[in-house]
Amino acid sequence: MLHLIRCRMVQILREKSLMFWGLGFPIILATLFYAAFGNLGTESFADIPAAVVTVSENTAFSEYLQELDGSLLSLASMESSEAVQALEDGTVSGIFYEEENPFLTVAGSGIEETLLSSLMESFDRNASILQDIARTCPEQLPAALEALSGYQSYTEAASLGGKTYDSVLEYFFALIAMACFYGTFLGATLSNENNASFSALGARRAIAPVPKAKIVTADMIAGTCIHFSSVLLLLAYLILVLQIELRGNPGMILLICFLGSLSGVSLGAIIGCARIREGFQTLLTVIIPLVLCFLAGLMFAGMKQIIEQNIPLLNRINPAALISDALYCLVVYEDAGRLGTRLALLAAFCLALTVFACLRMRRLRYDSI
Repeated sequence: MLHLIRCRMVQILREKSLMFWGLGFPIILATLFYAAFGNLGTESFADIPAAVVTVSENTAFSEYLQELDGSLLSLASMESSEAVQALEDGTVSGIFYEEENPFLTVAGSGIEETLLSSLMESFDRNASILQDIARTCPEQLPAALEALSGYQSYTEAASLGGKTYDSVLEYFFALIAMACFYGTFLGATLSNENNASFSALGARRAIAPVPKAKIVTADMIAGTCIHFSSVLLLLAYLILVLQIELRGNPGMILLICFLGSLSGVSLGAIIGCARIREGFQTLLTVIIPLVLCFLAGLMFAGMKQIIEQNIPLLNRINPAALISDALYCLVVYEDAGRLGTRLALLAAFCLALTVFACLRMRRLRYDSI
């Protein structure tokens, strides 16, 4: 048995295309993910430059702008003509006009202009309240303005488990799930190479004086070990090179990845045993993992939440979503009950796929070879 496993592993390692899809492609995709939005959660934004033109005194609006100056805005008092020129030159993103009914002028529709418009709308919605406070209790005006303009300091994205939440992590969780299920390429190849209808190697193995169960078991062990090693190398690349924080119990992370790798190889073996053309088999090994990972949030991080709200059963039977959610529970959420449920479902799915794949590969029979 050990000799069969060793020989099969050497044979798999020589298949460059299998190694590319199992290891090379996920690493390339991880690099592209990191380059595209890996630092979105840590990026800081500079204060938005804006001009203030005082037409007539408005105490409430003036205090409101002072609260924002230095924390979100970088304000400069200017004459009207000077402010217009600065806006045209791009020196400032907008002009606040202080008067009885203050207003804002912007020259574009970018992020900074949108934020300025939101701040102006926030003041307009609360203008009557602020003016009443300024008239009746002027000493309370600073506190009211701070409550209105300082909301950003009271919110932080965090999980219920107490860890800071970064939505970008969901893409990498789904990427790990995709890497696990790209084992379908390897599983389909193992199955085809045991099928005399598809390959000369399959014909030779079919008449070899070795029990079919022994060959199938050796193939599944060798394939799973190789693919699991590829997933481990991807994890090492994410943690050591890209500095993605996959905090949590390392043993549990390895267990999740092992179950995912075995599921991917088994699913591929089942596809390879199907009585369909080889070209259609290849198409299925590409489409099925992509669909599963799309539903797990690989292309859109909010997809899993949308499904959870509308069709929660789909998340329970999608193994890629189970892998992604188990990693989320372990790294971010810290919910032992939810993690245990996801692991149990994933293990059951893995067991069912593996048993079915082994039975299908073992029962291949031929009238003649």
